[in-house]
Amino acid sequence: MATWFTADTHFGHARIIDICKRPFSSVDEMDRCMIANWNSVVAKSDQVYFLGDFAYRADPRSTRKVFNQLHGQKFLIEGNHDNEHTRQLKWSDISQIRETSVDGQRIVMCHYALRSWAGLHHGAVHLYGHSHGSLPGTYHSEDVGVDVYGFTPVSWPTIKARLDARPRPEQPADIEETVTPGGLTV
Repeated sequence: MATWFTADTHFGHARIIDICKRPFSSVDEMDRCMIANWNSVVAKSDQVYFLGDFAYRADPRSTRKVFNQLHGQKFLIEGNHDNEHTRQLKWSDISQIRETSVDGQRIVMCHYALRSWAGLHHGAVHLYGHSHGSLPGTYHSEDVGVDVYGFTPVSWPTIKARLDARPRPEQPADIEETVTPGGLTV
């Protein structure tokens, strides 16, 4: 069983093609491509963490039809465009923020990019969507949306390689980390 991450498909949203300069001539072409890409990497037994904005102003029957075609056990981390019809789909779980661990790596997920999150100072990474590639990741955070990853869910090893390639800020040698009585690391 593999674990995948993705966000911001906006199934059924024709205007997103122009807004995000997606390389599709129609919403039907975009939806078919993203369904095919998803199923080309995700097995039926895999887990998929969907970090928000599954569909936008799409017909509820069409949204359900798309959802039912997608492989994997699907978890929704709600986005600003996930309406009642989207939330009523057969997600394994729905949350605003969620943590998981893949290959020993603690991962904190939210639709929105965070500046701070649980475990930040202890190696936890943050995955987000919402920004459609306009908010660059850091050495410990990454936009996993379809506009960043070729309209396809992405695996942890691929994300990790991208995070590892980014520069890390240098900490002066004479500064030591300490924990305050309130539990803050300084």
